[in-house]
Amino acid sequence: MLKKKTAVLFVEQDGTSTKRLQIPTVVVLHWKKITGFLLTLITLAIISLIFFVRQQTNEQYVQYDKKINLLNEQKKRLELDGANNELTTEEMKKSFNSIDSTLERINQKMRRRGLKEIKIKNVGGPIEKEENLVELSVFYKKQLKNLEAKLEGMPLGRPHAGRITSPFGYRRNPFTNRGREMHAGVDLKGRTGDPVKATAKGQVTFAGYKGDYGYVVMVKHNNGYETRYAHLTRTRVKKGERIEAGEIVGLLGSTGRSTGSHLHYEVIQNDHKLDPEKYFTL
Repeated sequence: MLKKKTAVLFVEQDGTSTKRLQIPTVVVLHWKKITGFLLTLITLAIISLIFFVRQQTNEQYVQYDKKINLLNEQKKRLELDGANNELTTEEMKKSFNSIDSTLERINQKMRRRGLKEIKIKNVGGPIEKEENLVELSVFYKKQLKNLEAKLEGMPLGRPHAGRITSPFGYRRNPFTNRGREMHAGVDLKGRTGDPVKATAKGQVTFAGYKGDYGYVVMVKHNNGYETRYAHLTRTRVKKGERIEAGEIVGLLGSTGRSTGSHLHYEVIQNDHKLDPEKYFTL
């Protein structure tokens, strides 16, 4: 069909021929359809181009949205990290303040017992990371709490400042100067009327006169401990009374089985008598 040609003559207004063009006959016969088809193709091409451009634009927008969302997430994390750092710093301050207050309470108890205070000295070394400092502060806080709980009921320190005249253990009978006897405490030399202080917090289970002890005060403490203060000239507490470490329980004397003014002091744990001298220092 394309081989058949039709001549198309272009004529000027005055009737003269200017140009002659050979066109396939099928084009001449079906020019409307062909024109419509070409317009349709052009329209489809334009629509496809617009769709492609929009797709590319949408994909770019999606990528931009992802980048913006990622930046927003990073910003939130930075803000959260900053808030966590502030919180961590605040927790550290509270923890160290708690350690200081706990240490001060412990030192108050040490002073009441006549013991040296716990001091942090000769410190040094590399600086720890912040998270390690938090862990360390928690650890030391727990350790000090445990120490404070143990100190609360443990008979530490000296009930009287006098020198030891008779230690714990077997000794020669002080009255007959013959034979050996078990001395279940320590004797501390002093003057009649000297104050005798409790070495731990507890409850008085006996306060009065009791055989060889003379006037004696017996105090129950935590962890199965008991202390006894014997040969007193008088007691200053009553049975059932709760007392604190360093509180005066009586006055030194020479009552009961005694050869002179002194304090007989005993430390007992779970019904076993211990050497009190081992509890004179921390």
